[in-house]
Amino acid sequence: MSAWASPVLGQGNVTRIVVPYAAGGQSDVIARALADSLQNTLNRTVLVDNRPGASGLIATKLVQSAPSDGNTMVLQTATFAASPLLLKAANYNAETDFEPVAMIGLGPSFLMITDSVPARTIPEFIAYARSVPDGIECANSGINTGGHISAMMLEKMTGIKLIHVPYKGSAEVTRALLSGDVKMQVSVTTDSLNPYIKSGKIRVLGVTSRERTALAPDVPVIGQFVPGYAADGWFGILAPPKTPLAAREALSVAIKRALEEPAVKERFIASVVEIDHQGPAEFARTIRRSIEHFKKISADLGLIPQ
Repeated sequence: MSAWASPVLGQGNVTRIVVPYAAGGQSDVIARALADSLQNTLNRTVLVDNRPGASGLIATKLVQSAPSDGNTMVLQTATFAASPLLLKAANYNAETDFEPVAMIGLGPSFLMITDSVPARTIPEFIAYARSVPDGIECANSGINTGGHISAMMLEKMTGIKLIHVPYKGSAEVTRALLSGDVKMQVSVTTDSLNPYIKSGKIRVLGVTSRERTALAPDVPVIGQFVPGYAADGWFGILAPPKTPLAAREALSVAIKRALEEPAVKERFIASVVEIDHQGPAEFARTIRRSIEHFKKISADLGLIPQ
């Protein structure tokens, strides 16, 4: 694909994609796939900058205060829309304090258990969990993050008891699952998890989306067994406040081109992310819908900002 340099991007020859999670996780993998392609398309260096911690807020705050010249972006998940409702430290408005660039894909989460749990279906897992009155240890990547919320929804809607254990990243969660420190999680898949899913040491029982995902067609929908349960997820690129629309549209076009490349498609499929591009205006509407979705979940679960 021929390179082109957009006249509406900022000075310099470096564009940065900030990732709120550690290297090796799902967000990191797809960010690097995009960066490799954008480097050629934009005719400039594109760096992935991992800034994990504080339930994603370290990266989010960094980009919130970055120059609005189109040279800095952040790869966010739907948790971005939930954090201001659930974390006191967030202190940002998900609808107005960042500028949407592009949604890049849909990434449902999965209910996963270790092979020490005597269950192979969702009904068997619920029955087992109800037989453990002290609760089952459940990993997440931070209190009130997407995985934590999805697990709490499952807990409330089935009457089971979970012990929520936060970790800093997917690699830590994988080690905790394999060591037996925790027995389950509701999360996206990662490169560190996939070998153990294939070997059967970690079992995938259900998907959180409303419909089965084409990327894991044999995995049933949790809502089939827990009526009303659904927690869709997306991945998207946002820019600092006041980043001009022209710059964001140019980046969105470049991202759309990247998502059409076979090598990028392969990395997304391997990461169980379904490519779905939206431009700035449509992505803004998706963010608004997510905010309303999380407001309802927050009210239903009685969540209090931490």
